[in-house]
Amino acid sequence: MKIFKSTPNIALIAFVLFAAASAEAQTATHKWSDFVCEYSGTYDTKRYTKAEIEGTGRLYAMSGWSPLGFSATVWNYADIGDLDIAELEREYKDKRAELVNLKLVKGEYWEGVRQRKLKELDEFYRLSSVTARAYREPAVLRSYEGAAACKKQFAEPIIAGGESLIKAWEAVNNASRAVNADPERLKREFEQQKASPDRLKFALVETMSFGWWNCANNERPYHEPDHEAHDREFKKLFTKIKELGCDEP
Repeated sequence: MKIFKSTPNIALIAFVLFAAASAEAQTATHKWSDFVCEYSGTYDTKRYTKAEIEGTGRLYAMSGWSPLGFSATVWNYADIGDLDIAELEREYKDKRAELVNLKLVKGEYWEGVRQRKLKELDEFYRLSSVTARAYREPAVLRSYEGAAACKKQFAEPIIAGGESLIKAWEAVNNASRAVNADPERLKREFEQQKASPDRLKFALVETMSFGWWNCANNERPYHEPDHEAHDREFKKLFTKIKELGCDEP
């Protein structure tokens, strides 16, 4: 009986290699961090582009950040001159443009996250702009839309100045003492500052920050990010996820 030596099927081998290469070419990886752990995820390039994954990842990371890094209030009267409105304008325009131009995976969820973040950014900018300008032009506080009770309680005394501002300042300081671990220290400092020739400067700084800003910022609609939902929805974009490492608690 003859024994025939089998020969490899070149066409079959080529097809298998081509299919494996094609499958590999249809996937890509993306790395990200949730601020505790780092991950690498594999996604289907037929479903999502690199720009969409990266844009959505950027929005995912931005969701927990403060809208702007600019601080509209000061700790000392001498720092008022350092409030740079042009810097605020630049940061706002840059961050808004970045949000608007992000390429996102298609669907209502992430577009909804973007729209809420844009609204939060716009509202925070409006309050920051009015507050920073009000140190030099107190009457501009009246132009702020919303926070009617805060205007009455803090903005009007700031605009009026004099004894009206002093009274508002004392009320703000009393409220701070009520929640401070060392209220007697705050009282001593207040009495010293009230007796100072610069009492109106001290009054403006504290009333603007702990009175007007805290009140109006609390009234501003706040869009609490749902971190668990964001995390869940982002991970859905990947067919496989590998944890690369986590910070020790």
